[in-house]
Amino acid sequence: MNRFEQVKGMEMPDAKKYLTELLGDKAEILFEELRVTVKAAEVEVGAVIKYGGIEWVVLECRRWSDSVLVVAKDCLFEAEFDGDNKNNWADSPLRDFLNDFADDESCTVNQLRGIKRSDLVMFERDLTTDDGMTDYGKCKDYISLYTCDEYRRFRKLIPNCGKWHWTITGDSIVYSYNVRSVISDGSLGSDYACYGSGGVRPLCNLKSDTLVEVIGRG
Repeated sequence: MNRFEQVKGMEMPDAKKYLTELLGDKAEILFEELRVTVKAAEVEVGAVIKYGGIEWVVLECRRWSDSVLVVAKDCLFEAEFDGDNKNNWADSPLRDFLNDFADDESCTVNQLRGIKRSDLVMFERDLTTDDGMTDYGKCKDYISLYTCDEYRRFRKLIPNCGKWHWTITGDSIVYSYNVRSVISDGSLGSDYACYGSGGVRPLCNLKSDTLVEVIGRG
C-alpha cells in the first residue's frame, strides 16, 4: 500500500493530521473549500457571494434591469447619517460618501475599494418617510442602504449582523432628525441622524454578468 491509498482509507480528521505531519502547513490547502466563480445572475436567492473582497447576500434577481440586488452580510464601518441631524437621504453626506468613485471607477471608500462602478446598475431609491410622507421624493444611487420597506420585504433573507445600522428611511418630516435603523437583534428602531456610531451595511445592484465567488448560504 502506498501513502495515497493509505490516506484514501482514512476519516477526514485522521487524514488531515497525517498529511499535516507529512507536508507541514502546506497540507491546509488540501482541506480548503473550493469556491466556484460564476456570473451573479446564476446565483440563487439567499446565497452568500464574495465580490470586491466583501461577502454579500443575494436578495433578488432583477431581470427587468439585468441586475442582482445584494446587501453586505455585515456592517462594514460606522458613520453619521448626517452631521447636521437631518434625515433626508438625498442630502446625506453618507450617501455622497458611498457614491464617490475615482477616475479608475473604484469606490474611494477604503472598505469598498474592490467595487467598480462599471459592475453596478444605478437604481432608484424611494425616500418615503416611515409615516408615509413623500416630500423627500426619490433619488438614484450606485451604492445605497435599504429602506424600511425593503428590509421588511427581504427580512427572511437578511441575517442579523450583531450591530445596529442605518436604513435610508426617515421617521417623518416633522421629526426630521430621526432615521429608522435596524437594531442588532434584527428589530427596527430609530436614532438621531447625527449619531456617528451607526453601522453602514451597503446595498447595491450588480450587473448580471459580474463574476462573483459563491460562498454558501446566508
